Amino acid sequence: MRQIALFARSASVNAIRLLLKDRQLGREYLSSALQQYDELMGRGLRPKQPVNFIYQQKWASRVPCDRVELPAAVELGGGTRLDELLILAIVTRVLKPSKVFEIGTFMGQTTSAFVLNAPPDAAVITLDLPPDVDTQTRSMASQYIDTDVALVRQRKVGSFLSQAGLDGRYQQIFCDSMRFDPTPHAGSVALGFIDGAHSREHVENDTRKMAVMMANRGLVFWHDYGGKGRFRGLSEYLEGLARRISVYRVPKTSLAWAPAAELKKLL
Repeated sequence: MRQIALFARSASVNAIRLLLKDRQLGREYLSSALQQYDELMGRGLRPKQPVNFIYQQKWASRVPCDRVELPAAVELGGGTRLDELLILAIVTRVLKPSKVFEIGTFMGQTTSAFVLNAPPDAAVITLDLPPDVDTQTRSMASQYIDTDVALVRQRKVGSFLSQAGLDGRYQQIFCDSMRFDPTPHAGSVALGFIDGAHSREHVENDTRKMAVMMANRGLVFWHDYGGKGRFRGLSEYLEGLARRISVYRVPKTSLAWAPAAELKKLL
C-alpha cells in the first residue's frame, strides 16, 4: 500500500507540474496516461494486429525478405507517430491495395507511407479542405474542435510529399468531407484511412462515406483513437460502433481498424 500511495502522489505531482509549465503539454500527458491505463485494464476496443489478420484471411503470403520504405525526413513531433507510420506502411506493403483513400492529408506525411509501399500501379487518393478555406468564420468555429481549426490554419497541404519528391504519384482532392460525394469510388477502395476533422459528427460522416467506397476485401483505419480530451467523441463513437461490427485497436497506438466487409454492414 505504501508503494501504491507513493506512486499516486508522484504521478499527481508530475501532472500538476507539467500543467503549470504548459497547459497543452499537461493535457497531452494526462490524456496519454489515461489512454494507456484503459488499454492495460482491457477497456475499450479489443486489441488485434491487422497484419496477422491479413495473413489469417490468406490475402497475402509471408515474405520474410520483404521491406517497407519511409522517407528519411519524417518529422517525429505531432501527427501520426513513427510507430504508427510503420504499421500503416507494413499493412500497405502486405495488403498490396489497388486503391488507397485517405481522408485528411495535412502535410502528407502519412500519404507518403501509402505512396511508397503500395504497388506501382495503385491509385493513392487523399482528401483535405481547400487551401483557401476561411478559418475565421463562425461556422468553422462551431463545426470543428479548436485544435483542428489551429491545425488547418498552420497546414501546407501536401508540402511533405513535394519535399519527398512524390509529386505525381498520388491524387489530391480538395473538398470538405461533409460535402464529398463518395459514389464515384464506390466498392473500389482496398485500404482506407480516416484522419480528418475529429468531431464526432465528422468522424461519423467520414466513416459512412468510407463504407460506401470500400471493396469487399480490405481494411479501414482511424487515427487518434483512445483520447479522453477533445477526441473523446471519436473514441466513444468507435466503441459504440464496435457493438455493431468488429472494430479493433492496434496495441500501444492510437490506431483503430476494421475489416472492410464489417464496415460495409453499416450501409
